[in-house]
Amino acid sequence: LSCCPVSQLEMLGCSIGNKGAELLVKHYANKNTTGQLLEELILYGNGLTSEGMEHVMKIVRTSSATLRVLDVSLNSISMAVISEALKHNTSLTKLWVEQCGLSVKGAVYISQLLNINHTLQFLDMIYNPISDDGMAVISEALKHNTSLTDLWVGRCGLSVK
Repeated sequence: LSCCPVSQLEMLGCSIGNKGAELLVKHYANKNTTGQLLEELILYGNGLTSEGMEHVMKIVRTSSATLRVLDVSLNSISMAVISEALKHNTSLTKLWVEQCGLSVKGAVYISQLLNINHTLQFLDMIYNPISDDGMAVISEALKHNTSLTDLWVGRCGLSVK
């Protein structure tokens, strides 16, 4: 990765795990020395846990002026870590957290993010068991958020009311 600038990094199902995420941080966390401005980071299905997500969020914070797209779907992550890192981010417009095991607690963190962040336009949280209670919390946050235009919540354990 150090031989040439990479603005889009897609690692789908590479099983890099938390150690691989830590190595990515070592490469991308100091953009001044690498000269690389990451715009899209796709880490779909890489065996990341909350520990690995802490590393990924270091990249997000470092690339806060350039990162537009983040996909951490199909990883066992904590939305608390993501929410905290993105609250004051002004560049990320698309976030995928599909099938990450997010529950009502994860929905609360998403709602906190939506209350503060007014840059995010797209959020995919399909296949997360947030249930009606989680969706109610997110719906409340959406009353105050004007940036989010696309919200995907299919297969989230929602009832028909």
